[in-house]
Amino acid sequence: MKPLLEVLQSGAAYLTKKGIDEARLNMEHLLAHVLQCRRMDLYLRFNEVIKEPELEVLRGLLKRRGEGEPLQHLLGTVEFYDSEFVSDHRALVPRPETERLVELIVEQWGKEPPARVLDMATGSGCI
Repeated sequence: MKPLLEVLQSGAAYLTKKGIDEARLNMEHLLAHVLQCRRMDLYLRFNEVIKEPELEVLRGLLKRRGEGEPLQHLLGTVEFYDSEFVSDHRALVPRPETERLVELIVEQWGKEPPARVLDMATGSGCI
């Protein structure tokens, strides 16, 4: 059992050592996922003690993230254009550039028909 803040800091340090960009943010997402809370709720729970079963799950996720598995695959979801999609190893994680492309298309053509887009064999299918 360890205090949440200590777990957060040590996990972020581990991810930094493994060369993961935005290590602290990644750790916050993983910890919130394991604790089944919002990321921002972690800041209200810094003194809470994390129990061994939760730490065990977190260690497994940290190891996989440290090996380069995408955060979105570990969390099982990805947010794209104000919607949440299932995300796992079967599809590419949508990139911010793709989301921007969708924004530009909507600005140009609007959300209502007749605009249609076929998203085929390009990744996650979330376009």
